[in-house]
Amino acid sequence: MLSATRSPSLVCGDERIGRDELWERAGRLAGGLAAAGVGPGDHVALLLPNGPGFVVGFLAIAQLRAVALPLSPQYKRAEIAFHLRDCGVRTVLTDPAGAALCSGAGVQVIADADALIAESPPLEPEPRGPDEKVLLAYSSGSTGLPKRVGRTNRQLRWEADSVVAAMGLTPDDTIFCSIPMFHAYGLGCCLLAAIRSGASLVIADPGQPLPLVRERILELIERERVTVLPSVPFAFRALAEAGGGADLSAVRLCFSAGNALPRSTHDAFAAAFGVPIRQLYGLTETGTVTVNLDEDPWATAASVGRPLPGIGVDVLDRMGEPLEPGRIGDIAIRSPGMTRRHGDCFPSGDRGRLDEAGRLFLTGRSKRLIDVSGDKVDPIEVEDALAVHPRVREVVVVGVPSGVDGEELVKAVVVADERCGERELIRFCRERLANYKVPQLVEFRDEIPRSSLGKVLLKYLV
Repeated sequence: MLSATRSPSLVCGDERIGRDELWERAGRLAGGLAAAGVGPGDHVALLLPNGPGFVVGFLAIAQLRAVALPLSPQYKRAEIAFHLRDCGVRTVLTDPAGAALCSGAGVQVIADADALIAESPPLEPEPRGPDEKVLLAYSSGSTGLPKRVGRTNRQLRWEADSVVAAMGLTPDDTIFCSIPMFHAYGLGCCLLAAIRSGASLVIADPGQPLPLVRERILELIERERVTVLPSVPFAFRALAEAGGGADLSAVRLCFSAGNALPRSTHDAFAAAFGVPIRQLYGLTETGTVTVNLDEDPWATAASVGRPLPGIGVDVLDRMGEPLEPGRIGDIAIRSPGMTRRHGDCFPSGDRGRLDEAGRLFLTGRSKRLIDVSGDKVDPIEVEDALAVHPRVREVVVVGVPSGVDGEELVKAVVVADERCGERELIRFCRERLANYKVPQLVEFRDEIPRSSLGKVLLKYLV
């Protein structure tokens, strides 16, 4: 899966890693992990921010024929413990900050990969079978806790090669990565696409909020002559608001995914830099599904494009029957790159329509997910966290408009047994949930509005 005609070079901050050096580091880290007892099939958590450490760690785990479990560095102790326990993880590759969160979890914690790299001989990688599991990831479900998704060598390689072919990526390209690589979008369209094509990979420093460093990011994109720019609507809007002046003329493809791209963001970015943003659609379970590669990206800006070759997208009615073009229904996906957990057809949880030319337009979700600056929040997970508070009798979590086009705030509507304050509940969540999942608003009510059948009437809560 990880072979390529030319391995990618890596740029992150002041660090530049050549193609040969990148693989040398990965081989040595693989050797060090093997000496620490990690072997084929073992589940290894990768709890690191974007950067050389994540890339080298992912490559090393793959060379060992182990299984990588990328986790968000934003997770709190309880979230990390759940994932480690759920996947049977025995080893965590992390940094000192992550090591502190893993204490007491009963796992081997490796927080200094550089020491292993320095002292270990390189491991000679063995060929990997096409159906060996390579990756474990988590997708928001409809029952509260995230759902574990396993993907194989064959599935990841098929996705990466399809993205490379569709976008025409070559070793002459430079991909800019500001998307977390623990996320399927960042892993597939940045890291794996670079590995399979040999394109260079420029990684934004994840340590600073984007609005505070957007001028520096624009300078980096210009200086490195970035040609492919995948990101999320929140980031594109922040860059557009930095004003014009940056020369992005080297950018030949600019993609947005994660949540719907507001037309206002598309137009503001195009006005500032003269570059149209194309939409892309994918899921944790399937990888990239559609890409807008139309000759006229301006006229088709609302579409997430056509399916990649070999992928089937159906729009179905409530009985599971295909709808004709123009009709809105549930989106189902058939792809060689998707997990086989759901058989040959995966119900995406999204709703949309196809036009006569086969372009897909997203119209909403059948599952209740909240978009927070590009991150997806499952309200049931937040409800589960609040429900164990001793003063909370009932809680419903909803997304409400933030005042920024296409983005939401997390709001908790609470029925409390005793007097408790908004700050108390927010602090309670902050101790248990990643910051982006924590409610920004708490509203106290005497009861939750319900229909005669007992269904929560969400329209009265937003």
